[in-house]
Amino acid sequence: MSEKESLRVISVPTWGIFLLFLGVVFLLQTLNVLPWGLWGTLWRFWPVLIIIIGLGILLRHYNVWLVSLLVSAMLGACLGIAIWQYGSSPLAGTVSRSYSEPMDNMESAQIEVDFTAGSLTIGSLPFGSSNFMEATSEVRGRDGGMNVDFHRQNGNGRLYLSTERANQPFWGGDGIRWDINFTGSIPLTINIKSAASNIGLELSELRVTELRLDIDAGNCKVTMPSLTGTTYVYIKSDVANIELTIPDGVVAKIRADIDLSFFNVDQTRFPKQGDYYISDNYDTAQNRIYLEIDCDVGRVQVK
Repeated sequence: MSEKESLRVISVPTWGIFLLFLGVVFLLQTLNVLPWGLWGTLWRFWPVLIIIIGLGILLRHYNVWLVSLLVSAMLGACLGIAIWQYGSSPLAGTVSRSYSEPMDNMESAQIEVDFTAGSLTIGSLPFGSSNFMEATSEVRGRDGGMNVDFHRQNGNGRLYLSTERANQPFWGGDGIRWDINFTGSIPLTINIKSAASNIGLELSELRVTELRLDIDAGNCKVTMPSLTGTTYVYIKSDVANIELTIPDGVVAKIRADIDLSFFNVDQTRFPKQGDYYISDNYDTAQNRIYLEIDCDVGRVQVK
């Protein structure tokens, strides 16, 4: 009887431990403890997963807690080594580029931003500027930068900004920084797609009539427009920490589809009515935000 017990096969929860490890890493990144660009180093440890599966098979007759502790220690060691390599990796000099587009007779503009990873900020140009857009891109330790594709027709401008892909590793974008400023004198529609980024949008002085954000992972802070009239905002995220600020004097109607996320909204300004959080004077206000949020995992705050 004792011999049979000593030879019994145990099931090591390898995938459960691995998912727990990923969850901890994502949590630390959403809290700004770990950089999102760490994945550029961490993904190179994927053979360790094969080693862990092999250990689970070889040690299947041992105590499940001992094997689980060994697997956890290996994953922790990989994370520690990745953090050390990420922090000590030599970086080449920073390559900076500047871009600008004049206003001329432009009356409106559509803007699309495809930003893979790094830091992205968008703000407003000084009042009276003769330019429609001014931007700088900084890249450290690799080739790449900002691709700019701009066309204008009948007073309407179309701007497409994308990240150059040359020699850029998977999710290794902490060395990429974009700083973009637009004119506040014409209506804008902005569509941003991002993989793993820190995004800061200061839109209070811009006339943004529509904003769409599609975020895979990262941190995002947005200050909404204050003098646009009606602004439509649609936000979709997978794993993200999102903070939205609606300026004083601007009302809002908010609908949120939240799965495994923490959602906090200032109900003194936006009391809940059915499926919406809505200001009392939304229908009659001059400046208002219609906001839809679809977030799978993370934290969403509206204030």
